[in-house]
Amino acid sequence: MPFFWKKQKSIEQMLAEYFERCDTCFELFEKAFRSYAESGQSESFPAAVQKTHEAESAADDMRREIELTLYGKSMLPESRGDLLGLLETFDKLPNMAETVIYTLLCQQTDIPADLVDSYVRLMEINLQSYYLLRKAVDTLLNNPRATLHATKEVDEKESESDRLERDIICRIFQRGDISPGTMMLLKELVLLIGKISDRAETVADRIGIVAIKRQI
Repeated sequence: MPFFWKKQKSIEQMLAEYFERCDTCFELFEKAFRSYAESGQSESFPAAVQKTHEAESAADDMRREIELTLYGKSMLPESRGDLLGLLETFDKLPNMAETVIYTLLCQQTDIPADLVDSYVRLMEINLQSYYLLRKAVDTLLNNPRATLHATKEVDEKESESDRLERDIICRIFQRGDISPGTMMLLKELVLLIGKISDRAETVADRIGIVAIKRQI
């Protein structure tokens, strides 16, 4: 049974399309990041960044359309507020993915060869946190009683990201072959990637609260 509405198929369909567009954004983000990690600022990288931007914009447009539609639907104010709050917090995730690769494009950060694998692993962990959050969203909408387990997985992945972030940053500042300015750029990149799992944890917390409210 739909969690927030009855006979509101248009909302269900719009939400499905919104999350699909977010997924596309993260798929393009992963592809662009791997390309940069392997080849640096290649000729094709700006086009990969642009595609990610277009996917993020498409998700943003759909989010606005959903918000406008929600205000015109006969839903309980609390249900409408829960959905709007979820969308507002979730919508920052595609933007964070876009910001990471825009930073690479603009700053042309040169990742040391011995750190490339760690940066790719950090990206993978944060990508996993996003997909675990997507699972939590689907669980909330379709089987809210199982939500707690789904959100716990997001928290665990965020902790894994934190540990790797600290390790990479320590390794950066223990080096003697790069300038302090480059060290700061490399650190900034670590923190930008890590913000994805931080945000995923924030959204997961909101999902947990909404699930509890709906079961009272």
